Amino acid sequence: MKLVVLLTDWGTKSYYQGVVKGVIKKVAPEVEIIDLTHEVEPFNVREAMHVLVRAYRDFPRGTVFMAVVDYGVGTERKAIAFETESGYFFVGPDNGLFTLVAEEDKILRIVKLENPEYFYKPAPSFSFHGRDIFAPVSAYLAKGVDLSVFGRRLEGLVFLPYEKARKENGEIIGEVAFFDRFGNVETNIPGILLKDLKFFSTVTIKKGGGEFVAIYCRTYGDVAEGELLIHTDSSGFLEIAVNQGSARARMGCRGGEKIVVVLG
Repeated sequence: MKLVVLLTDWGTKSYYQGVVKGVIKKVAPEVEIIDLTHEVEPFNVREAMHVLVRAYRDFPRGTVFMAVVDYGVGTERKAIAFETESGYFFVGPDNGLFTLVAEEDKILRIVKLENPEYFYKPAPSFSFHGRDIFAPVSAYLAKGVDLSVFGRRLEGLVFLPYEKARKENGEIIGEVAFFDRFGNVETNIPGILLKDLKFFSTVTIKKGGGEFVAIYCRTYGDVAEGELLIHTDSSGFLEIAVNQGSARARMGCRGGEKIVVVLG
């Protein structure tokens, strides 16, 4: 299967994602293109990093992910592509976006994208590497072109610091990963860390200087409308929600904050 999956912060109002699809089709008409999302908060590499690691394994081996949240476009940050042990390919800026994928899935090869033969334009725009570099390279990869032709091999990539999920002294610690359109607070805490909790028990959530009481349950409707809850979401991570409301608004979250769940 020849498949390119797009993740960006471009939104759907602009023409950017449409033009990128056009470039991919010019290079590889047979390639199927799927939009993972174009609604990452502008410039929010942390959000993109969390979304990508949750989603990529739901696609077939061999899928090429073009992930572009690129506040440093046109600067000295590197344009890269890499292959993982599980058989996936990733293309985008080397700015931390691929941190969690690289920690979860061993990288086999990384290259710097510097061969203009595989660019859309020999002299790429300084402000639209998505169209001029990442899109054509993604298309060539989907066609089966080897990574080695795109540029020099690199030994590593940029990692974004974050609050790693862990359990310490009766507390579960992690960070706010991102928010969905309902205002649910997605964390990076694996649901398995809740295994000692009983359904409908009470927990305290600490964020900054604030504390919030929530009910641990299976799903939103297990509590009354307006109640704060935590549960393991469909991706296997702890989610903080309000039944028919916004946990983001209730807790005043912005994204990236440290979260502490006190058990018992």
